[in-house]
Parts: sequence; C-alpha cells; structure tokens
Amino acid sequence: MNIWIASHECSGIAEAGGVKNVTFSLCKELYRAGNNSVLFIPVFHCTSFCEVKGMQRNVVETKIEVCGKDETIAYTLAFSKSWNFKIVFVEHPSFAEKEAVYTYTQNEEKKNSSHKKGCGHEDALFLDTLFAKAVTEFGKHVSDDEKPDIIHCQDASTATIPLYVNNCEKLSKAKTVVTIHNAGPAYHHNFTSSEEAAWYTGYDIKTFENCLNRGKPEPFLIACEYGALLSTVSPSYAEELTDPKNDDITDGLSSIFHEKNIPVSGIINGIDIDLYEPGDSNKSGLPFEFSPEKGDFQGKNQCRKFFLEHLKSNEQDPDDSVLSDIKKYGFLLEYENAKTVYLCYQGRLASQKGLSVFADALPSVLENFPNLKVIITGQGESALEGRFVALSENEKFKGQIVFLNGYNRLAARLTVASSDFICLPSFFEPCGLEDFIAQVYGTLPVAHRTGGLNKIVDGKTGFLYETNKVENLISKLSEIISIKMYSKDTIIDMATDAAKYTRQEYNWDKVAQNAYIPLFGNLIK
Repeated sequence: MNIWIASHECSGIAEAGGVKNVTFSLCKELYRAGNNSVLFIPVFHCTSFCEVKGMQRNVVETKIEVCGKDETIAYTLAFSKSWNFKIVFVEHPSFAEKEAVYTYTQNEEKKNSSHKKGCGHEDALFLDTLFAKAVTEFGKHVSDDEKPDIIHCQDASTATIPLYVNNCEKLSKAKTVVTIHNAGPAYHHNFTSSEEAAWYTGYDIKTFENCLNRGKPEPFLIACEYGALLSTVSPSYAEELTDPKNDDITDGLSSIFHEKNIPVSGIINGIDIDLYEPGDSNKSGLPFEFSPEKGDFQGKNQCRKFFLEHLKSNEQDPDDSVLSDIKKYGFLLEYENAKTVYLCYQGRLASQKGLSVFADALPSVLENFPNLKVIITGQGESALEGRFVALSENEKFKGQIVFLNGYNRLAARLTVASSDFICLPSFFEPCGLEDFIAQVYGTLPVAHRTGGLNKIVDGKTGFLYETNKVENLISKLSEIISIKMYSKDTIIDMATDAAKYTRQEYNWDKVAQNAYIPLFGNLIK
C-alpha cells in the first residue's frame, strides 16, 4: 500500500506530545512491513534534520489559497536516516518562525508579550488549513503509482484533510483515516463559525452545516462528513468518545458521535521499545544499563544514585548538562535506606493530567511517609508549575521533593528510571505513553482508572484506583508505599512481569501488523 501519514510532529524531527511517537513508529513499522509509507510534516523553527538523509530542497513550489490570499509553499524531500521511509517537508514562513509545534515558548513571550508561554499559536487555524491544503496539493504533483491508497491524519490539526481530498480528482481513490489523539477541551482546533471556516478554507458555508459542535465547525466532524474513518488510540477511549455522558471531557463531541451513530475504531498505541531500551545505553541515553525483564535492577539503582548526585543540593550548577534547560526547585537529601521509596511524575503539566489532585494529595503523603522521595519533571500551565514550586520550597518537606521545571530527554528518562512508582492521576487519558515507558524501566504506574490507562493490569503491571478524588489517591499511594517498604520483593516481581508484558503485548510492530495494516487493507478493498 501507498500510505501517507500527515502530522505536525514526529520523534527526532519536531516533538511536542505523544503524537510524535505514534507518527514515527507507524511510518517505521508500515515501511518495515513492505508498504510505501510517506510522512508529511511542516518545517518549524524547532525542526531537527539530524535524523534525515538525502534532502532535496524545493523539489516542488506551488501556491495555495488560504483566507483569500495565495500562499507560496515549498516541498523538500528526504528519508529517515535509520529506517529509510520517505519524508515530505512542507515549508512556509509561518511555520518556520514557530519555536515549538503548538504553543509559544518563553523566548517567544520575551519577544512579544501577547505570545504567552504554553498558549496555543494565535494563527493555529491558518497553520492547520495551510498544511492540510499543502498535503492535498502535493497529490497533484505525483505520478499515478505514487498516489496514496490511504491518507492517515494525526489529530485535529490535520483533520480537515479529508475535506480537500474529497474535492481533489487526482486523489479520488484515496481513503482517509483520522486518528483522534485527544478530544479534550482546547484540543479540537474548531473554527468559531461557519463563516470563519468558509473564509479559511475557501468553501461555501453550507459545506459545514452538518459538522457543527455547539455551533462551531468541528474538524473531527468535518472529517467523517467527507468520508474519513475515525479511529482513536485505545478501545477504552473509543467507548468514552461515543458515550454521551462524557460531554464534559470531549467538549460536546460524545453526544454528537452517539446521536449520529458515528463509529470510532479504538486501536491501542504501542511503544517503540527500541527508542527506550534500558539494556542499551546508546538507545536509552541512560548512564547505566539494566534489564527489568530479566530481574536485573542493578543499573536502575546506579541510575538513581547518579541522578541523586544532581538533585542533592539546593544550588544549581548552570553547567550541569543533566539539568540543561531545567530550573530546579528543592532538593533530595542524600541519605537512603532500605525503606526509602521514590515516586515521580514526568510529563506535561496540564489540568487534564489530574495534577491538581496530585498536588493536593502530596502534603498528607509526605507527612505520613518521611522516607518518601518525590521527583516531578515537566512544564506547562503556570498555575500547576506554581503549586509544585511551592511544595518543593516548603520547609516542612525539605529534602523530600524536587521539582524540575523544564524538559530535556535525559532528565525526563532519569526521572522515570530512578523511581519505584510513577503517578498518573489523569482525569481522562486517551492512551498514555508514560505508563509504558515506566514499565519498560521497571517503574510501576499508579493511575486513575480512565481511558487508555485501563491497559494497566491492576495489581500485576501497576496499580489503578477508582474516582479521581484526593482521598482516593492518598489511600492508593499510602498502600503502594507500604508494600514497597515491607514487601520489596512483591514490587520487584511486579516490575519484572510488567516489563515482560509490555514488550510482548504492546511493541509497535505487533500493533501495526495486527491492527493498522488490516484496517488499511480492508478500507482499500
């Protein structure tokens, strides 16, 4: 099959959230299975070309109308350095000036105070429309044997592609699939009105009359109105998306899917273990190697000792490469004994992630268990950042909690690899990748039972709790800390089983072969 994958992000090229992993792993596994997979991705200021080869600049240049104005688009061709799948880079100045994929950076806020760090780009709809039209336009410049059988669109930022494909004669045989990675409020990229949608796209307002969610043209509804199959990133999240009781976490979309009987196919995301392999430092980037699957945790303990050396002081060395691009608040005392327990959170600091519940629960847990050490690494909403700064600098918890505000890959991976448990108290979670990464690193997830986090087997590959309330999280954290303190072997055995289970059941090659390739094959039949 010829399969085009359209995404704003991809691991090693432009990274933001979990979409990057899905994009890369699908391109890789589809290509490895003998398909011709082609990635379409914009060129941002933050784009890295280190993982590509054979670049051919400006192989095609064309004009695309957006908002009634002709915009010049250039296409650059390249190939993945490690896996050889084809990449089509879409170039335009509006992408090139952005320092991050979806949101403004601190540096951009310094340049323009209205571009608040962590807030979405003010021209996001323009960027979405431009990219969607650019992917479709490229179809007019390929030979018949290069035309796609499938165009797979990743999330709301690409979800209007089916509209343009539906009106492109050259791509008349292409089937479209749109994967919903997150349908939470603020993730929909919806137009504010049919008139606005018409202005951006150049189509009549009647085009959008069956695609409205609370009066606003909704990209996911546009996609299925114009022939796309909708999928999402776990069977549990597919059920939540089509259950009208979940309108609050889907911003009204669930009721529409239910009323219109729109099917959503749930395919669980996998994990590309090659990218995290703890038994190979070249792949994991960790300073020591270990294998939880074989019951070998010595390197994990060495990683912890190494990381603690960088966390033991209230001061921060500006030349510390382990903490580059990170501001450290608080510290962890050096001493350690057999009953010390390490708990972490690593990821985006977003309301969806239930971190307000975590922040409310921590004081009680830290007071009750003075042997508990907490590492929190991430960046995002300023209110949540402020809460973790306050906790880390609270004299009552001095030496018990450290907050690493920012991101670099080594610090993120050391945070997870150094811990016994990772806390994932999400209010909703379409799939979840951090639980996979934790399990690969011999770290057990403790999570709110929701969406894709249901793939955790409670009591075997991690721990789940019902109803995301502070008292429930305190109870669950107290339970697992006690198990680690007084039955350490139970946790080691669970961590070994979890690592084995994740590799056996959720490696991306298995997901591609068992789910995506049959799905695409049935579509083109």
